[in-house]
Amino acid sequence: MGSKTPGYLPTITILSGLATLVAAGLLLFPGCRAEPPPPPQIDIPELLDYGERFGGDFMLTDQEGERFDLSEHRGDAFLIFFGYTYCPDACPLMLSKLAAVYDVLDLEPGQRVRTIYVTVDPRRDTPKQLGDYLAYFSTVDVRGLTGSREEIDAVAEWYGVLYKLQEPNEAGHYLVAHTTTLFLVDREGRLRYRFHPSDTPEYIAAGIKLLFE
Repeated sequence: MGSKTPGYLPTITILSGLATLVAAGLLLFPGCRAEPPPPPQIDIPELLDYGERFGGDFMLTDQEGERFDLSEHRGDAFLIFFGYTYCPDACPLMLSKLAAVYDVLDLEPGQRVRTIYVTVDPRRDTPKQLGDYLAYFSTVDVRGLTGSREEIDAVAEWYGVLYKLQEPNEAGHYLVAHTTTLFLVDREGRLRYRFHPSDTPEYIAAGIKLLFE
């Protein structure tokens, strides 16, 4: 009397164990399958209209030595980045990120977004120098653009880009401090968004997709 049958567990103990399993998601019932977690929600940018305050058409020289006129490419969207080929960090990082953007970007046939890399160091970044540099990032189809100092200054001002040449070292090498924003231009040539360097490839791709809705 008072003895317990071997293997017997009080009801409260069983219920407690079941509750633990349910809470941990470890208990499956007949006919039920564990559902995979929903995919993470991706923030979607809200496109802006900067009007005539920022952006606009421009004409510069590409890495093939040909003149490039943005106004001749209506119908294509553009990602525009300002940098220089001797940049040790921000520029190669952005070009690598753009490769990731194109990996996740799913556009319909006929929808196209192109990438432009405008130098802020035209003295060193000749068309050939741009071509040699961008060849290292062959997974991204980038058109490098250069021009006279006056031409570069004008385009930089239109897009609100700041840059400053630093003091050269004893060997004559110098860095250029510059804005690292990625600009999104729609199919009508209007600036619609300014991405921060910390924005994810998924976020950038979501912004691009909005241009084709």
